[in-house]
Amino acid sequence: MPVDISVFKTAAPYRYFNEGDWKVLSERFKEKAFPAGETLFREGEAGNGFFLVRSGKIKIRRMVDPEEKGRVQEQLLTILSSGQLFGEMALVDGAPRSADAVAAEGSVLYHLSQADYEDLKVKCPGTALRIQDLVVNTLCQRLREANRSYEIIQFWVT
Repeated sequence: MPVDISVFKTAAPYRYFNEGDWKVLSERFKEKAFPAGETLFREGEAGNGFFLVRSGKIKIRRMVDPEEKGRVQEQLLTILSSGQLFGEMALVDGAPRSADAVAAEGSVLYHLSQADYEDLKVKCPGTALRIQDLVVNTLCQRLREANRSYEIIQFWVT
């Protein structure tokens, strides 16, 4: 059953998708609902596709022990909301998840599995290329944000 992805059509990151893309993607994405506090995936698990946030908020975090004394604490990386995507690195490198994803509140997500993405590359290469462009743009944006954070940390440390 196709999912309603119309909420994404007017969002800037998705401006290059055409009606044909939206039709194909509405048939490939699977809707998943998560209550607040539920873990979607954990750091180190095998990645399988990526998610679009339809509604709600998703916390991306790492659990770290900065002093290696057995006192694990949460390192919040970001909180994502409607229209944003995450888990995209799995499409690029196939490496294990680099962080945990937890529903910060009740959330509805759309998931595109790795297998469905690989199938798109064969059957709908234009759509797959636009997904790849979206992923690359997202990764570039996040790298720029990380660079800015690093600059701020360097300023305060030196």
